[in-house]
Amino acid sequence: SIAGNVVIWSGEDDPADTLIPRLALAGADVSRVYFIGDVQDCGKRRSFDPARDMEMLRRKLEEVGDVRLLIVDPIVSAVAGDSHKNAETRRGLQPLVDLAGSMRCALLGITHFSKGTGGRDPVERLTGSLAFGALARVVLCAVKAKGADGDEDRRILARAKSNIGPDDGGFEYSIVQTQLDGHPGIEASVIQWGKQLEGSARDLLAEAE
Repeated sequence: SIAGNVVIWSGEDDPADTLIPRLALAGADVSRVYFIGDVQDCGKRRSFDPARDMEMLRRKLEEVGDVRLLIVDPIVSAVAGDSHKNAETRRGLQPLVDLAGSMRCALLGITHFSKGTGGRDPVERLTGSLAFGALARVVLCAVKAKGADGDEDRRILARAKSNIGPDDGGFEYSIVQTQLDGHPGIEASVIQWGKQLEGSARDLLAEAE
């Protein structure tokens, strides 16, 4: 496949001290990664708000060009209304979905599980409305598990839903701290992949938890 540009909006992590080092360690071409920052609005700077700045984002994506992936973290920020109500969530997400479709790029939204939902269908455990899982073509779930050998760093990535392929299976992985080449003293986390797993996401997560 031909490489393209990636645009990231993150309300969780700082690009300079967290995201860029992680991307570099993962082998990304960081010159092709763009981060959404503050917005100039009526002469004042404010934080980017995906719920109201969609047209501004569209213009920037067109300016960047060849965008293949748009990441929104957390995806609940794209909903201006009550993210626990299906109708409001669908209405809030649709402009983002339409934007990604018009740009012919993949849209990746990141969220968390609601507390106290262990054992339920993973798609139903997503924080907020069920619409987050219903609108997505593919849902991947990551959980931290304790291995039989006492490995506290064992984690699982499982496929909970897919409208375009198999909807089961996954991989074990771990997160390790590694020093960035050419930058002594700067460390970041990087993923080390483990064995392939079989079974439904519900079963894999239940076993891990």
